[in-house]
Amino acid sequence: MHGYAASGLTPGVHRGLPGRSLTLVLAIDEPLAVAPTHAAWTAGVLQRQWSTLGGLHAEPAYVVQGERWAGVQLDLHPLGARRLLGVPASALPLDEYDARDLLGRAEVRLHERLQAAPSWDARYSVVVGFLLDRLAATDDRPRVRREVVEAWRWLGARRGAGTVTDLSDHLGIGRRRLAQLFGGEVGVTPKTTARLMRFDAARRVVGDRVRAGEGLDLTGVAVDHGYYDHAHLVRDFTAFTGLSPTAWVQAEVANIQAAADVDGASWPA
Repeated sequence: MHGYAASGLTPGVHRGLPGRSLTLVLAIDEPLAVAPTHAAWTAGVLQRQWSTLGGLHAEPAYVVQGERWAGVQLDLHPLGARRLLGVPASALPLDEYDARDLLGRAEVRLHERLQAAPSWDARYSVVVGFLLDRLAATDDRPRVRREVVEAWRWLGARRGAGTVTDLSDHLGIGRRRLAQLFGGEVGVTPKTTARLMRFDAARRVVGDRVRAGEGLDLTGVAVDHGYYDHAHLVRDFTAFTGLSPTAWVQAEVANIQAAADVDGASWPA
């Protein structure tokens, strides 16, 4: 969980990228204007909401970026969705992101308390209290099957490498059964999850290096994260962001880094 508050941004579009986590964004100053797909963005179809939440997706969401914005973002583990939200990650929509549909009146109260909170510590306390209340309310929900938990651990330990056949053999179940169990909980296949894990790790390294003033070194990033070569990394980057790595850096990282005022900090784990 981390808070953000920035001003001096260049108005444009921010891409909410696919990754290994479910993203819950709680806006504070003004609602987010979001297009869940590129088709919706090009058609000018926007959803305006104070909180956004969706399932694991394989294409970016598009968020209108003004000169300033503020909020709290949480990266939620997909296997924790059942306990925290009352439904598995597979039940979360990909074409609608308004969290109020799922959280109801609790989302309204959360937003009101966030706006009234006088500091980041107070805001984090509000969100933590909300999360604990959610856990208490769903304490009797069924737990995630052990095969799915182990499949996620196995994929994560290999940073997205390894074949579905290897995973199936490791679990001692057939590939069809694996796809049924895993997809029923997570919402995407083990193969897609592996690609998301690998891309998410590589994308974060690219962003960190640019912010530190280092070169992109895409070949090195590709080797370190299990891609076949530089071209393989670029293909995945383009598929998941709609941009090449260089274009993504120019559109996203450079803009945020150039903001006149950036405030906020990660909440300690």
